[in-house]
Amino acid sequence: MVSNYCSSTDKIPENIQKLSEKITKRIMENESIKFQTCITFSNNEYEGTYYLADKNEIINEENSKVVDNLTQAFYILKNKNIFGLIPEIKINLAMPKEKPTCNEDIASFSNGLIIADNSIVGFNGIRFGYSKHLSALLLKLRETFDVSAIMNIAYFNNLLSKDLSIGYLTKDYNLEKKYTSADVLLHNGDFGIEPCSYVIGKDAVDVAKKVVCIGEEIKWNLLGQV
Repeated sequence: MVSNYCSSTDKIPENIQKLSEKITKRIMENESIKFQTCITFSNNEYEGTYYLADKNEIINEENSKVVDNLTQAFYILKNKNIFGLIPEIKINLAMPKEKPTCNEDIASFSNGLIIADNSIVGFNGIRFGYSKHLSALLLKLRETFDVSAIMNIAYFNNLLSKDLSIGYLTKDYNLEKKYTSADVLLHNGDFGIEPCSYVIGKDAVDVAKKVVCIGEEIKWNLLGQV
């Protein structure tokens, strides 16, 4: 959160600025700083004026379900060899709240998933409103498909699995009309835009399982060519 505040262009309220300067001064003068927390129990909900995170990132039941599902998806993908599925751009996986209306309602891995030695090995947190491209595409697809998660991987056109179906996106990322369902959507790219595959599913865990399945198939295809 410190990094987010430092990179933010929002103006800090004057009273908060004065308070932070006062605290900084006391610390520099080796004076003690005391912090207190007050916990109350009430049936009423209270909201303050300032937040340590964006409002849509405050942990509630709905947000927790999305974050937990994305975390489970990561562990399904972790240390799996995904050689052949790694695009030039960063890989990410996005999942929305139950009724998303904008990018801020969709969570993804901050700065994408971390790749090392052809495997997904880590991530730097899960945030809402971070993956604008995947979020925009997901919202567009939800107008036609019953889809609640999406992940970008490298372009391929030789999927042989009978369990997964392929559809195609137009140059401007609209779904070609002849497709009413699909597990993977292919985009042929454009000038300056890398061709890409998008794996979609009912949630992040579902998408992760499909990606693992695709990775295994590509591995066996490569072994068969040796």
